[in-house]
Amino acid sequence: MNIFKLLSALAEADPAVYERPSVRRTVLSSLGRKAVAALPLAFGAMLPQAYGRNLRTIQDVLTLALTLEHLENEFYLQALAQPASFFPTGTRPAIELIQQHEAQHVAFLTTVIRSSGAEVPAKPNFDFTGSKNGATAAVFPTVFQNFDDFLKVAQTLEDAGVRAYKGQLGFLSTDNALLQAALRIHAVEARHASHIRSMRRSRGAAVKSWISESDASITVPGKTEVVYAGENSQVQTLPSGLPVPFSTLPIGSGANILKAVAEAFDEPVTAEVATDLVSLFVY
Repeated sequence: MNIFKLLSALAEADPAVYERPSVRRTVLSSLGRKAVAALPLAFGAMLPQAYGRNLRTIQDVLTLALTLEHLENEFYLQALAQPASFFPTGTRPAIELIQQHEAQHVAFLTTVIRSSGAEVPAKPNFDFTGSKNGATAAVFPTVFQNFDDFLKVAQTLEDAGVRAYKGQLGFLSTDNALLQAALRIHAVEARHASHIRSMRRSRGAAVKSWISESDASITVPGKTEVVYAGENSQVQTLPSGLPVPFSTLPIGSGANILKAVAEAFDEPVTAEVATDLVSLFVY
């Protein structure tokens, strides 16, 4: 998650780095390999060199990204550590696979930071009840006692992560190779979110496989509304700022059309929103 921020900071450190044929070939070659380990080597090799100006900015970006990945990885690890009875029949394998994906993200970012010569920050302490290790009232008191409550929190984290990626896309708009790499990661995160939603629906929840106004709300007042704020937008705009008049298109009439428009376009959130969400679970 938030690898967009990392890639943007790398470009800011030396905008010319990705124009250098040798470096560009390295990146493109690495993206095409099956070995995930090749990715950190490609990016990490850029960091410690002379074009590693603004190292603190890069380190801040990496620290944030690694914290977000630790958040999701630890969330699923703690779920998998629960008694076997916590998982309804047939549900555990999907959670195991999602956790493995998140662990690979943690390994990737850790290797990038270490390759840059910077100190790898310690993993934060997480409390997924939201009680700050008992310091305040729990926000999700039964997250690891009730499987449906666990899935609600999982959906919240995954949906927020997908929107956070979108919030950083603009930083990569001038480099198609980097944009493609980031979109590959983003697509996996979106699949996680969709699968969690599908798991909830199979258990009777009123939720679609994508964010919809018809979803039964799972937000906690004053805590997680930001995750879905703005997702009911029925207006999309052109780069010029002009709105696209969906209401006048020959696709029917009435409010349901505009609701469908809201479903058809996912909205971004800022890095600040993502950070605020993380803070709910860190103590």
